[in-house]
Amino acid sequence: MQDVLNFVLADRHARPLLKREVSQLLARPNILRIAYLDERGDPIVHPVWYYYSGGKFLIATDRIGKKAKMLQKNPVVYFLVDESSHENGTLGLRGKGIARVIDDPLYATRVTRRNVKRYLGKLQSKTAKAILAMGPDSCVIEITPLYLATWKF
Repeated sequence: MQDVLNFVLADRHARPLLKREVSQLLARPNILRIAYLDERGDPIVHPVWYYYSGGKFLIATDRIGKKAKMLQKNPVVYFLVDESSHENGTLGLRGKGIARVIDDPLYATRVTRRNVKRYLGKLQSKTAKAILAMGPDSCVIEITPLYLATWKF
């Protein structure tokens, strides 16, 4: 976790996550929901696979898809990662960030591979191979958070 990143409490009735809990949450294969505006200014929310590294959320997506096109025009995003379990309770983080779309097939293939391993656990299944084949036609979205708001109930 970056020490310079601003952490705030998301809900006054909850308690904030400790930095260790934030790191643990981001290490688990939870879905990140990314919100942005479409060409008409209407909000869109997409669930995506991600990993967090170097203070950024890394996502691979279709290079000619709507998500990449819209984020190139307006890079401001809102994001959410949360979970609820008997073991950990209900917890999560959300925040605002700036997305950078990087059209680099090799980088996108690396991000795709890491996310397939993270979410599917292996690279050899039929599903994994189909997703890995999309890597060269993908781009990378790097989201740099401006702040993180955390909560735990």
